[in-house]
Amino acid sequence: MIAGIQILIIIVFPVLALWYQERFKLSKWLSAIVLCYLVGILLRNVTPFPIHDGLARQASEISILIAIPLLLFSTHFKEVSQYARRGLKSFILCVVAGVFSCIIASFIFNSQIEDAWKVGGMLVGIYTGGTPNMQAIGLATQAPQTYIILLNAADIFSGGLYLILLTSILPALLGKFMLPFDDSEPKELRSEMDADRISLSGAVFQSKVWFDWLKALLVSVLVLAISVGLTMLIFGSLEMVAFIMLCLTSLAIGVSFIPVVHQWTHTYELGEFFLLIFCVALGMQADFSSMITEGQTLLLFTSLAMAGTIVVHFLLAYIFKVDRDTFLISSTAALYGPAFIGQIATVINNRELVFTGMALGLLGYAIGNYLGIGLAQILYWWLI
Repeated sequence: MIAGIQILIIIVFPVLALWYQERFKLSKWLSAIVLCYLVGILLRNVTPFPIHDGLARQASEISILIAIPLLLFSTHFKEVSQYARRGLKSFILCVVAGVFSCIIASFIFNSQIEDAWKVGGMLVGIYTGGTPNMQAIGLATQAPQTYIILLNAADIFSGGLYLILLTSILPALLGKFMLPFDDSEPKELRSEMDADRISLSGAVFQSKVWFDWLKALLVSVLVLAISVGLTMLIFGSLEMVAFIMLCLTSLAIGVSFIPVVHQWTHTYELGEFFLLIFCVALGMQADFSSMITEGQTLLLFTSLAMAGTIVVHFLLAYIFKVDRDTFLISSTAALYGPAFIGQIATVINNRELVFTGMALGLLGYAIGNYLGIGLAQILYWWLI
């Protein structure tokens, strides 16, 4: 019974959030994404509602893996490839900022945290790839399991705060200081993408949209099944999350080049809906009680490292004249990985950067372990 109610909340609340976003002007700063993320956090940490952790985790994993192909099906890759170079530049600046900030934080907290060098290495893995990198670096450096658990909780807390800023006031604020996005694509492509844009509430009354959504959803599930199957065949388990993401993205890109797929209407909007499901389920996993009672110092360590990464990245991006949209997408790719690219692209209304962000997120998965383990060894020589 409780599990059924939880599933109902995960699926139904995104519909209510979308209705709210389209109806009220307040949604310009309190978007559907923020609402979904917040309701999950509040249910977990404020209300007495008993959250089933396994169910929330499965819902978040499945929804994001279905959403990514749906977001990529409608992308015009030939046209958006021109944005890859500037995205890579901004991503490299973010990696430099992350390494620098984690070094500084490690020195500051070295006397307060045993094996601070391990924490610094794991955080670099998070800020260049994601949680899978952090766990791999923790195993490689033989970090205590409690560090991995508490760092994950601290990252959800500090990362959640930054995500709320990313999806609310930060884009408009940065627009006052950074260059605007240089959209040099053909006008006819822009017109085509604008014409294809529609709200979910408007789309549900079109029978053709429902039929196209069904086809797109079936293909997205097929792409996911193939990716999972290949991972099992090659590695014998599903622990290689980076490989699943790589297969998923590559297959979705390949499908997007099939002409009939581009004739399906509003697949991007359907992907957005699954992203909202992901946000609700992810918020339900953010249990702050253990972090507050056991990991306050690690929370300060993580918050300082993340804040330093964001601020230094912004300063470098400003100096090297990176535009606002590219900065936001590359920051998201580095700090969160491919999973959150769709949300941020939706907030800044820039679908052209979805592919670039996905590619940068996968690059982060690839280099995160090397950077994290390497920095951990350097910090060990410096601090021990």
